[in-house]
Amino acid sequence: MAPKARYSLDEVFKLVDAEKVYFSAKSRSVWAVMKVFEKEGLPISEDQAEEFVLRGIKSLTDAHFCDRTMQWDDPKCIADFYGIIFQGRPWFVKFLIGDDGELEQISFHPPEKELVTQGGLKIP
Repeated sequence: MAPKARYSLDEVFKLVDAEKVYFSAKSRSVWAVMKVFEKEGLPISEDQAEEFVLRGIKSLTDAHFCDRTMQWDDPKCIADFYGIIFQGRPWFVKFLIGDDGELEQISFHPPEKELVTQGGLKIP
């Protein structure tokens, strides 16, 4: 049986809208997005990169879901990860909702290996 996402996207979107978001590893999200745009000759600011990440997260659907993964070898810390083509670029997206109710441990960067979503999309 295919794994199910731990977190409902509706809940995730509500946290984004309420600005209950914590970028704990900016190198795996905000700064990674900035590097992609810089390589394309389209540099963006840190604020613009954060906005891009949050818009990308809000564009997710259940069909983009890939799997869940444990963080820090802690069975209480399970993150969902997704693969998406957003604004013409492939992205690996990962997050969890922490005990404080914030969206955190956000990764949003080019995939390091091919992803296959539950919707059957291959993200290179």
